[in-house]
Amino acid sequence: MLKKIFYIFLTFLFLIPFNAYSASNSASSAIVIDALTGTVLYEKNAYEQRAVASTTKIMTALLAIESGRLDDTVKITEEMVNVEGSSLGLKAGDKLTLYDLVLGMMLTSGNDSANAVACFLAENSVKFAQMMNERALELGMKNTEFVTPSGLDEGNHHSTAYDMALLSVAAIKSDIFCEIVSKQSATLQISGNSVTVYNHNKLLAMDESIFGIKTGYTEKAGRCLVSAKNYNKNQLVCVTLNCPDDWNDHLALYKECVNKYNEQVIENNVSVAVVGGKSETVKCSYNATYYTLEDLQITEYYHPFLYAPINKGETIGTAVIIYSNKIIERLPIEADEEIEIYGEQ
Repeated sequence: MLKKIFYIFLTFLFLIPFNAYSASNSASSAIVIDALTGTVLYEKNAYEQRAVASTTKIMTALLAIESGRLDDTVKITEEMVNVEGSSLGLKAGDKLTLYDLVLGMMLTSGNDSANAVACFLAENSVKFAQMMNERALELGMKNTEFVTPSGLDEGNHHSTAYDMALLSVAAIKSDIFCEIVSKQSATLQISGNSVTVYNHNKLLAMDESIFGIKTGYTEKAGRCLVSAKNYNKNQLVCVTLNCPDDWNDHLALYKECVNKYNEQVIENNVSVAVVGGKSETVKCSYNATYYTLEDLQITEYYHPFLYAPINKGETIGTAVIIYSNKIIERLPIEADEEIEIYGEQ
């Protein structure tokens, strides 16, 4: 049975100077948030209620994924395609899977696709909006009201940069969502015909570490953009609303915010008793480097003694790395030397 040896609290007292307004950008509202810890790395009018255009479709996609019905076939009706604005080009009578419908919606920003998802999952857009708002409250989006599944400006449809960041953090926990929004192009099957669609998100081609998420524009909302970036095992989410220079602003905000992460080198050497070996102990170790906003905690697990023979590089235990109260990695503790059986030539 493995024995818990000790529990280490790393006491790296990093004082992170989170300056909320240090970056210059063209957005009316903006935020950058660390997806794991929820730490706000940058904010500018982030709690101001604004129109959010087609970034609304992040919620529509999330509800479709959470429905568990992505393999179901959707038959397009007149009601579904009776919507203005950007379009996937669907016609009444078309058939495609819910997955392809979401894929087309997120890449081409088709309002017909969003309306079709709403009608398929909730009979009509009004009932679907109720679903959207219920899920929003569950996610802590206290300053949001969804009216349309597409983001078209109807009624009091609005959110905030902060709320949209909360939504996006929840969405990127889904591997399926990340798979969809990271595609620069995709081929859909609509009534048996192959249709290739292309992602409007230019950031995917500008920075390979950015893997989504959604563009948006209406005259009322202006240019809206939500993106997500991988950075040394971390994920950052950036939201800008009414932002004329959004591509460059997202790149600049990420460049600034990654500097708030601190390098932490995790390493330790342990000596474990050996039974029946030419040496009474074996030297073992582990090491790794992380970039974090908070202190790491480590718990080491290994047997109180080992039986010879022991091979160099053999795993003799595990170092569990905990960050923001979550296990982020299990590092193998490995033998640094070979121990032969006592008496062998």
